[in-house]
Amino acid sequence: MTPRRTTQSIVVLTHEASPYQVEFFNAIAHTGVYSLNVVYLYSRHHSRSWGHQKIQHCHQALDDDNALISAAAAALSGADLVVFNYYRHPFAAGILEARARQGKPWCFWGERMGVTKLGWAGSLYRRWKLRCLHHSRAAIWGIGEFALERYRREFGPNRVYCSVPYFSDLSRFQPTRQRTFVNSTRKILFSGSFIERKGVDLLARAFRKVSRVCPSLRLTLLGDGPLRPRLERELAECCDRVEFVGFKDWPELPAFYHEADLLCVPSRHDGWGLVVPEGLAAGLPVISTARTGAALDLIQPGQNGWLIKAGDEVELARALERVAALSAAELSECSAAAVRSVANHSLADGVKRFNSAVTATLESWN
Repeated sequence: MTPRRTTQSIVVLTHEASPYQVEFFNAIAHTGVYSLNVVYLYSRHHSRSWGHQKIQHCHQALDDDNALISAAAAALSGADLVVFNYYRHPFAAGILEARARQGKPWCFWGERMGVTKLGWAGSLYRRWKLRCLHHSRAAIWGIGEFALERYRREFGPNRVYCSVPYFSDLSRFQPTRQRTFVNSTRKILFSGSFIERKGVDLLARAFRKVSRVCPSLRLTLLGDGPLRPRLERELAECCDRVEFVGFKDWPELPAFYHEADLLCVPSRHDGWGLVVPEGLAAGLPVISTARTGAALDLIQPGQNGWLIKAGDEVELARALERVAALSAAELSECSAAAVRSVANHSLADGVKRFNSAVTATLESWN
């Protein structure tokens, strides 16, 4: 569906001005199809180390400033459509309830629910926080099919559902020359925070075991976090084949992808995971889990990567062994399939997806 050109005002309420979100919203605003305003609860989250991306769209970063919060509340009240990308902050929850009372168009845009370890307690908390969504006909935008499947089960069929994952400019990850592979080594890359949710501890244990019988494997750990001391201990016996390169800012990432042969994303759960399409765009087959949204949407097992059970160290080790056994020709085929699999996942494709979801949501309110 191609949205018609209009001056309707769209306000997105989201958590923080991460480089990925800023880039996506810049691209959406650039089209001029809608008048876009983004309200960021925080300009920068304390747990994030990313540098600032230049914001080229209308926006406010509240940072708990009462004056800015009041102004943002007025903008949200007057918008033709409000897209809630976050709901747990008190301001976000209050605005969501106010919008529902107004009866004016709004929708919820989120990652898959119910994948944390909070279990039934988390489910009750979420249901209470999103009670307005349960009692409304508001559209739901899932960040990928992984999310939509769960939303349809929880909220029923009688509303508009749209798949609107996160997108980034994958062109910067595309190799500048044709990738070549050799049979002597296999370079595995992990890119992400060193936290339990990302499964990097599982990767360290699996790599240590597999490296004893697969001397061709090398591991590069790109990132940092609280698990680093544990990872260094786990990998001490094979440290000659492991490289810790630390945190690298956004513009520095593609160079590390281009030096690797395969990307490993062993997350215990990840609502989307932009690292997956980035790796595929770089020509890297991807090992990931069945609880990672982007992996479920984009990985074709045995062709451009492998899907394993989340939290399963044994399955991860087997996948690493399969990679070590691939010939250069087989790896080259997987690499070409990886690039093809994200041919329709460009930033421009994401803008079209967002705009189509806006159109479908507004039409559902008429």
